Amino acid sequence: MKFKFLLCIDDTDELGGEISTGLLAEEIAAFAGSFAPVSFVTRHQLLLDPRINYTSHNSCMCLEARLTESQKQRVLDFALRFLEHKSALGAEPGIAAAFEKDIVNTQELISFGRSAKEIFLSTERAFDTAHEQNVFLKELKSGARGVIGALAGIGLRLSGNDGKIRGKFELKESNLSVAELLGLNFIEAVADENFKPLSPDERVNLIGALKPVFLDFKATLLVKKEAGGFRNLSVKKLRRF
Repeated sequence: MKFKFLLCIDDTDELGGEISTGLLAEEIAAFAGSFAPVSFVTRHQLLLDPRINYTSHNSCMCLEARLTESQKQRVLDFALRFLEHKSALGAEPGIAAAFEKDIVNTQELISFGRSAKEIFLSTERAFDTAHEQNVFLKELKSGARGVIGALAGIGLRLSGNDGKIRGKFELKESNLSVAELLGLNFIEAVADENFKPLSPDERVNLIGALKPVFLDFKATLLVKKEAGGFRNLSVKKLRRF
């Protein structure tokens, strides 16, 4: 039997390096996807604070898959080996993973994730929370603060209403209906700025790269009303996600 599995990594890169946490998360997702259903990777913004030695934007990356117990261990073992070899020398990498069914109190984990967006947290609190909620949490370097973001990302992904979908998507078309947009493999919903879903026959003017957000557990394209229809929100407008 397969269950919903979440894995999140944080602080695997360093300024000026060729490695990024997003790319490493996608590599892990690709490995899992070679034998099991895997959803998109989500990027979750965490607290920006001078006490935190983040690379550029202090964000973590979370993936979701449907795995059996044995597949879970296979993915986790791969991820640990992969991060040990690929993480930047100056990074402080952390990894968190769990089956949703095994988490003791999902709301407590979501609360931890939301706290990581607002206040300075300690690694001790992260490990205590992980232990209480039955979540695997590991630092790949002694004292690595990446464990905070890794655990927070699991909670934020479970909230269903935080983060952006990893990657930017370019289309040749400049105008599509909502129905056509929903036919693309990276958009699951289209909603306006008030998060109200659009009807299938509404038209959307497409400007620049499309950047879905994670809203109501779906990869959602947010749009804004304009004369004659709607247009997608720019990446700048989506910073609060």
